[in-house]
Amino acid sequence: MVTGRRSGARRPDRITGMAWSSRFRIHHRIASTYRSGPVLLAGDAAHVHSPAGGQGMNLGLRDAVALGDALAAGPQALDGYAADRRPLAEEVLGFAAGLTRLAAVPPAVRPLRNLLLRVVSALPPARHRIAVRLAGFEPTPSRPRP
Repeated sequence: MVTGRRSGARRPDRITGMAWSSRFRIHHRIASTYRSGPVLLAGDAAHVHSPAGGQGMNLGLRDAVALGDALAAGPQALDGYAADRRPLAEEVLGFAAGLTRLAAVPPAVRPLRNLLLRVVSALPPARHRIAVRLAGFEPTPSRPRP
């Protein structure tokens, strides 16, 4: 039963037919290289992942800016583009995968997850770190860059 927000009336709502449907599948993939000769990848062509955390579009836009800068700098900068962007995409994909796993825990575990999130969000350093990360600021690669 659904209660009307304005009227307070209760009425049964049922789906009686479906015109179209599809399955939503989450994939986490990244290209093995961002450059192969004259072919350069950026954005969704280079990486795909869960929408959790909302980082996909931001990462793709940052890829495009970095690729534009590399193209403007000349051919020698193109290998640097490929080397710099992939570790950042790996970081975002790992973050999105973690958020997806956190969101999809079995129903029996959800109360524990919710309690943990409440406790962590009450800690100012953790709250700040999560806010910065969700804001889409460029992540620091987990491995050192040459």
